[in-house]
Amino acid sequence: MATPTKDTTHFDDLLTCSICLEKFKIPKHLPCLHTFCESCINTYIVSSLEKGKITEGFKCPICRKIVSKEIDQLEICAAVLPTNHFVASMLDKRSMQKEEKMCDSCQSIQRRSSIFFCLDHSQPCCTSCATLSHRKCENVTSIQKAASGIKQSPKALGLSERLKDHFKNLSEIIDDRNENLANVDNSIEEIATRVTAIKRELLHHIDRIEERLKGELTSTKNAVKNWKAVINYVLEHGSEQQCLIEVDKIEPEVSELEGQLNDLIKNIKTVSVLLSPSSSIDDFEKNTKTLGGFQVDEAPNNLFGSNVDFRTGNIRIVKIIDVCNGGGFRSGIFVGDCLLFTVRPKKKVVKYSGDGKSLLSELALQCEPHDIAVITIINVAVSSSENIVYIVDKDKMTFLQTLTLPEIPVYGLCFVNEDQFITGSGSTLTWINVSSGQKVNQRKTNGQSYFVLSIKQSDYIHADSRSIQYVVGNTTKFTYTDDQLNCPRGIGIDFAGNIYIADYNSMNIHQITKDGQLIRLIPGKVVGL
Repeated sequence: MATPTKDTTHFDDLLTCSICLEKFKIPKHLPCLHTFCESCINTYIVSSLEKGKITEGFKCPICRKIVSKEIDQLEICAAVLPTNHFVASMLDKRSMQKEEKMCDSCQSIQRRSSIFFCLDHSQPCCTSCATLSHRKCENVTSIQKAASGIKQSPKALGLSERLKDHFKNLSEIIDDRNENLANVDNSIEEIATRVTAIKRELLHHIDRIEERLKGELTSTKNAVKNWKAVINYVLEHGSEQQCLIEVDKIEPEVSELEGQLNDLIKNIKTVSVLLSPSSSIDDFEKNTKTLGGFQVDEAPNNLFGSNVDFRTGNIRIVKIIDVCNGGGFRSGIFVGDCLLFTVRPKKKVVKYSGDGKSLLSELALQCEPHDIAVITIINVAVSSSENIVYIVDKDKMTFLQTLTLPEIPVYGLCFVNEDQFITGSGSTLTWINVSSGQKVNQRKTNGQSYFVLSIKQSDYIHADSRSIQYVVGNTTKFTYTDDQLNCPRGIGIDFAGNIYIADYNSMNIHQITKDGQLIRLIPGKVVGL
């Protein structure tokens, strides 16, 4: 039985044009060795010519290097470019392998019709495999029969309960770690307070010692001054009898003073204040590398595959959802097993099934909605045109809370945590407390900051009129700009930390690294966006 070969599946990226995102048709390469379909690169060159962008040459669509204009008729420039024979040979090999046919049984299992299901091995199989590989199995039946009642089966319900337990355990671990971090913060504050108090007492004690010493020195100085004046007077104007009396009286005092001065000089020390941490403090940072840990077993994700390379992965349209028959939706999100969209002209939020086929429910609003953001797996938030933010239960599609923010411009939303969100509009970013609806913080931008993405508690990314800024606390980590970035709007991030910016005017998606370096431009028009 012939089976589909997988030898060339690893070369899909090499055989795909980065402009049309389809298999190469007459592959042509530029001097920089980037390869495109002849028709695609020809269209790109002609388009650049019409826009007046070609003077001395045109830029490679990928690396942006200048390709010198060496012929007058640019309309036929692509035809004279060298053919990538390596790619052409790979395409020929792929075509030959696709000519191998699969038997009807294997084709039926791909279509998921007429399958049998082996209960002994818990796996689907075609009729041929059931006959050859599962002939000794006692429990082989149709997949429809095997799947009957699976939603209410102990296996499915038990798995659901196990996941609930795991979620509860993870939540408890997170709460415990948050409490631990809070305790550490409180301890640090207490230590800082104690150190400040100790420092204050030390300074007061030193001040008292200094004042007492200065008083003693001043008193002694005055006594010596008086003795000097008496001796000088009797030496110049007194009789010898008076001089004898004063010398006999003052000399013992001076001898005693000399002894006190010698002792004082010996005991005088330079005072300094040093902090000498105990060994436990010294070893804390070295020995304490973590405050606990846990391990999560990972299974392959069928949606993206086991090895997704976001630097070279192709963009393709998986599904098109006609939201309210083209009703002008403004924003959309995935939450759990469903999709939510804001429909601005009709003043409502709509919920679709996860596959986008079924409209499940609607929620009417009193004004036009803008953005929608995830709070938890159950709750979402919707911003509106009258500076109102609605907190919504997405399962029941009911209002949980309404925040009226009359003095705060509201458009894009992003939650930092369950208690705080950021809203962006115009040249203002504002942090809002959910419980009180009060402003926590506010910062100015360069304008057109309609969308913001929170990365961590203090890290966020926001769009300006012609740039993207990544901010950590009060410090800008990087500012990304590009000639093709003219009106940035939506912002996203993938599992590898790469950042995506949708540009409204150029209809390009900019894929950049977490350090702000351009990876590639994804042309939205090519993939129908």
